[in-house]
Amino acid sequence: MENKPLMRLFEENELNIAALYLIYGQKLSQKHAFWNKLSQEEISHAKNISREKDAFDAIVENKFSRGVVSYIMNFVLEEIRKTKKEKITHKEALHTALRIERSMLEKKCFDMFTPTNQTVKNILLRLNSETEHHVEILLAEMKKNKFTFEDSKK
Repeated sequence: MENKPLMRLFEENELNIAALYLIYGQKLSQKHAFWNKLSQEEISHAKNISREKDAFDAIVENKFSRGVVSYIMNFVLEEIRKTKKEKITHKEALHTALRIERSMLEKKCFDMFTPTNQTVKNILLRLNSETEHHVEILLAEMKKNKFTFEDSKK
């Protein structure tokens, strides 16, 4: 992970999130379409990043950048591992997905890097916008199902 460009790590993280959402869709057959759609959007995000391979080295890193990306990536990989082994409810899946999407926004995943070209800046702005959109979708689904954060662990 330490040798990979940060944009490659972003791409991998989007694919990991897509895999997690796909597992949710497989385990929650009544919500398959919901989770599959989100998974496909995450794959689309990864493809958008991948298309700009020439710009992968166009980010100036700071001392926190790899730690933040690593923290989120490790959390997602752990959730994939757990979800493969254990039962999960739609409520729990929504709660975890919100944690992931919000943590990327709160930790300023896409804002904390200084892109050295406009292409990378545009990619990061688009990813931030798409992540905000996913938070809105997840919150709407929670509201639709009358789930709250207080009961999301039950």
